[in-house]
Amino acid sequence: MGAPKGEGGKEESTAEEDTACSVLPSRIGGPGTSLPFVVESFLGWSLCFSCLAVSGYHYCKSIVFPPGWCYSVCRRARTLVRGLMGGWVLRLVRPSHAHHCPVTEECATEATWIPLTTHSRAELDGQSPWERYISLVRYLEMRHPEVLTPMIAMQPEETRGRMGSISERSLPSMKDLLSVKCNADAALVRALRRDDICRRLASLAMRPYDASQFEGTPAPIHRGSRPTTLLRQFPHNRLLQRMSKLWEHALVLPSLDECTSYYRLPSDATVPVASARCKRHRNDANYPYRTSLILPAYREKGSHLMSKLSTALEMAADPNEIEVVVVDAGGCSGLETLLSLAEGSGTANGEGQANTRCWGQVALFSFVSGGGRGPCLNFGGSVATGRILTFCHSDTTLPRDWDDRIVTALEREGRGSARANSCAFSFGIDTTPEGLSMPFESSASAYYPPGIKAVEKTANIRSRLFYLPYGDSVLSLHARIFDFLGGFPDQCLMEDYELVALLRRRAALFAPPSELLAPVSGTKEKVAIIPGTPALCSPRRWQKLGVLYVTYANSKFVNLYAGATKMGPDDLFQLYYGREPPKRDASASPWERRLANTLES
Repeated sequence: MGAPKGEGGKEESTAEEDTACSVLPSRIGGPGTSLPFVVESFLGWSLCFSCLAVSGYHYCKSIVFPPGWCYSVCRRARTLVRGLMGGWVLRLVRPSHAHHCPVTEECATEATWIPLTTHSRAELDGQSPWERYISLVRYLEMRHPEVLTPMIAMQPEETRGRMGSISERSLPSMKDLLSVKCNADAALVRALRRDDICRRLASLAMRPYDASQFEGTPAPIHRGSRPTTLLRQFPHNRLLQRMSKLWEHALVLPSLDECTSYYRLPSDATVPVASARCKRHRNDANYPYRTSLILPAYREKGSHLMSKLSTALEMAADPNEIEVVVVDAGGCSGLETLLSLAEGSGTANGEGQANTRCWGQVALFSFVSGGGRGPCLNFGGSVATGRILTFCHSDTTLPRDWDDRIVTALEREGRGSARANSCAFSFGIDTTPEGLSMPFESSASAYYPPGIKAVEKTANIRSRLFYLPYGDSVLSLHARIFDFLGGFPDQCLMEDYELVALLRRRAALFAPPSELLAPVSGTKEKVAIIPGTPALCSPRRWQKLGVLYVTYANSKFVNLYAGATKMGPDDLFQLYYGREPPKRDASASPWERRLANTLES
């Protein structure tokens, strides 16, 4: 993972240098290091592989051996022993009162849990699952009342036969009861799949949680420090039972046909500050562009972005089918010059098309809501109109034919046994003379950070072995899937980690049920790492701070966030940058504000 960044794509080097001593005991590495090149390179390689082992630990802990995996193994072993030797063997090694172990069953529930959408830490900690469940019921009553159709208890045939003719006429037939049940279940699946607010509320309500964390939450049936769920607390609740039974149906991704035919208008009505268009033909009735290249920019100069976008333009296979969305998160200058990249000119060729390569559209948007990188990226995704959303850092150089390679990974290779829910390029660092001299344009020499190749190698091993690419690898996914999964979490840091963690959890643990409710259909998923030429990240972070500091800081912050400490993104931001997290217009997420308006109306 790259060093934590601010609102847009460019890191705040001044803040990084000021807080370096708070992360490491002393400043080592960088242009002013006193360590010999060989020593610093050896330490860099050693630290990179140590951090790779930490990533492997987190992967095994959450995917391979999640909490409760031992319960699943023990349950299968007990079943095998009971079948071969009878239950008397189990009674000898375990007391009779220990047949029911709620703690291990709670662990098993947590082990198989896959949320429907991404969630920020504020959404998880702000309200308890019980409060989310109450909001879900109120929302369903207002927007989807057909989901809450009352179910009439079915009675045995012999009981109905002994009753009189009047009772027989008042009781519905079994066919009618099954029809009501199927219709209500189908309505619930539609609501969970098509309504963003409903999906988020259901995911927050059904998640495992620690009941002692929230005041006013109904006391769990089985007390203890292990997580529990609302379904375990209220096992006879009809709606919770139905959602648990239909959860796998709600998890299935939209099909490729739906992703390519889904009519998606920008969910945010914000008008661009400026735009230029050079679209020469229309190839899709639902999406004006095949790909939307989204670049968040913070304190960037137009000349730097012009250089990056010009390179990406030359590397694209069909730039006329690409929309470029530049999101100004503050402090940028000279962005209007980027519009010239979409103003085609020149002589026409034999087919009547201009020879000059140009983007299909370049749109400049101003993001003023604040909140950090997560809200900024979600804003860029909400105003984009492409079929595929490609999120690219402003300091990343894209490889040749990058647009065709993304489409191939997501659509053409996705029709096999395993479908790519997302894709990313291999990770690379631009160590060419031009790339090394970029941060030091006023200097005649270019500093080569010792151990920089270790960062490349271990990052690619992590991506391929643990399916955990970060934003530097240019994450791409269909716009329909981006909306379906809730986009990036609404937080200032670790937003890419959360989204990719959900994608790889789905790829590792979720298998679509054999019998799906129409029109749902799904296959096994994967996080695709595009082979070949990598996307090149700027080396300026490692040049300014050194490989040792950047690698240690990245691993430390991942551990603080995903480990036992569970430090929030705002606290991480303050620890890293030494200042308060970015201010925002409202403390609640956009979907929470829409929910509040709906419930108050």
